[in-house]
Amino acid sequence: MQSFIQSSDAILRQRGYRLTPQRHMILRVIQEADAHLSIDQIMERVQQQNPYVSLSTVYRTLDLLKSVDLIHESHLPGEQPMYETVDGHAHHHLICRRCRVTFHLDQSLLGNLNEQLQKQYQFHGLSLGLVAAGYCNTCWDSIQQEEQKS
Repeated sequence: MQSFIQSSDAILRQRGYRLTPQRHMILRVIQEADAHLSIDQIMERVQQQNPYVSLSTVYRTLDLLKSVDLIHESHLPGEQPMYETVDGHAHHHLICRRCRVTFHLDQSLLGNLNEQLQKQYQFHGLSLGLVAAGYCNTCWDSIQQEEQKS
């Protein structure tokens, strides 16, 4: 955990930013969660530590942390974005639309799509993140049972 914060501080300094107490707190909240957090969840956890941190500070900090690739934002259409720390690899998720269980997918599933996109479209420094949504077995079974009852 401490090494992540130290490396984050180095990345921010390299890009001309400081790791302010608010940025440190928000980054630590996301890192310690070891899961995907919504803005509301981040705000709640941050305000438990410091009730004077505003929602606009959280939004600005999330934008900055995304721009320097310290956190990743994923979302489904019509859903609130979810945040987690970046582990340096392509980032793919499988999310249940009902219970929101989230699985990290093996990056090898998409083969060398990243390289193909860079070569075919002449893009550089490309990051790739796939979000696939459906229903887990438990939720799918519940949906089927609900449909049979109606």
